Amino acid sequence: MDQPIAAAHHFLTRLHPSSTILVAVSGGSDSIGLLLALHHALKTFGAPHRLVACTIDHALRPGSAAEAAAVARRCQGLGIPHHVARWSHSGVTSGLQAEARLARYRLLCAAAETFGADLVVTGHSADDQAETIAMRAARSRQGGVDRDRIPLEMPPIGLPPIGLAGMADAVLFGRRLWICRPFLGIRRQAVREMLTSRGEGWIDDPSNDDPRFERVRIRKAGPRPSAAEAETAPPDAAAGRLRSAALLSDRLTRHVRIHEAVAAEIALADLDLADAGWQRLLALLAATLAGKPHPIGQETVARLVSSLGDPAATAATAGSCVFERRGGRLFVYRERRNLPPPLIVAPGQSIVWDGRFTVENTGAVPLTVKAGGDPALTARITSRDIPAGIAGRVGRASPQMLSPDGTPAGNEAFCLSPVIAPYDTFLPRFDLMIAQSMAAKIGRAPYPACPVDDIAMK
Repeated sequence: MDQPIAAAHHFLTRLHPSSTILVAVSGGSDSIGLLLALHHALKTFGAPHRLVACTIDHALRPGSAAEAAAVARRCQGLGIPHHVARWSHSGVTSGLQAEARLARYRLLCAAAETFGADLVVTGHSADDQAETIAMRAARSRQGGVDRDRIPLEMPPIGLPPIGLAGMADAVLFGRRLWICRPFLGIRRQAVREMLTSRGEGWIDDPSNDDPRFERVRIRKAGPRPSAAEAETAPPDAAAGRLRSAALLSDRLTRHVRIHEAVAAEIALADLDLADAGWQRLLALLAATLAGKPHPIGQETVARLVSSLGDPAATAATAGSCVFERRGGRLFVYRERRNLPPPLIVAPGQSIVWDGRFTVENTGAVPLTVKAGGDPALTARITSRDIPAGIAGRVGRASPQMLSPDGTPAGNEAFCLSPVIAPYDTFLPRFDLMIAQSMAAKIGRAPYPACPVDDIAMK
């Protein structure tokens, strides 16, 4: 049996019964290979699943519409329902590749809803995995992250070696749709050999050779990984990432209290600032409580640890959060700098405020959301044995809803839901355990479970 077909069969046997699978098909060898391998495995082994497909036309180069139409004809010949989604990027003036990446997953999510699909699969291969690890290693050596690039997953928290886990075999997009990678342990050459042996062709995207893109530069910079290196990818690093998530989840559950999704409390007796796990947890708390998708970096963590280790210092700031020691406890909360200006929320409208809360106007009149001075919130926090000064500062950095006459809006007029910025857009399965613990801590519903176990064939 061809290796790609074996991987497709392995994937299908671990998928929840009677699932509809949306295959993201660009027309390139990886995605065409995945589509045909899944189609063959379903016909051969009779798994109770349904295939549908979607091609995203980014309209970034001539010929993309014709290529999408060619994929549609190919799917029609296989009896696979297919949809072409075209991205309109007329208003994008910078960060085009990052915006295209995010748009692609939004369009796939919309297509999945249309088809009633339970998950999306993509053709990421072991070659993509090796390149991802090389890119992350290069960024670690350079001491930073390219903020113009929206990663498929949240950059790893804390120490750079965790990033060498590479891509997860599954990632949850937008809190609702799992995107899985059945070919993550398969070399691209194996996929192409399967296609060639069956007389199947594919489309070569010229952007895959464009040195403007980081992945292309990495691909051209050095020797390609050996088959053994690519196919085994980074099992030790991935296992380490999972162990780290389990450790953080345990510490968050046992040692951290989060009040009203706006302030965290840790007993100083439980906190070991020299421990890398605690440092990563503080970075995650800061990102969550400040509404930041990316955690603070190593240098910032080091400065924070140094400040908190100074007996003469009672407070420090990092990542738009205040870290304040008081009464044997460490409190973490959003600082008041750079808060959003007052915003009007129309009836039926929903916005994300400060990266921390989704605000939905469920009433009949416009509401204003602004930072500062929600007396009810401050009173609730104070009642939980939090010093009044800290409760007041937390309240002044928290959202307040006002009616058109400037008085506080009633609870029936709006819905306020906390956001977990590091995970709500892209949640790699590596981090599902810690994300679930964070959701429980802030009083939010759990993230949906992945519909597949042990995706990548080892």
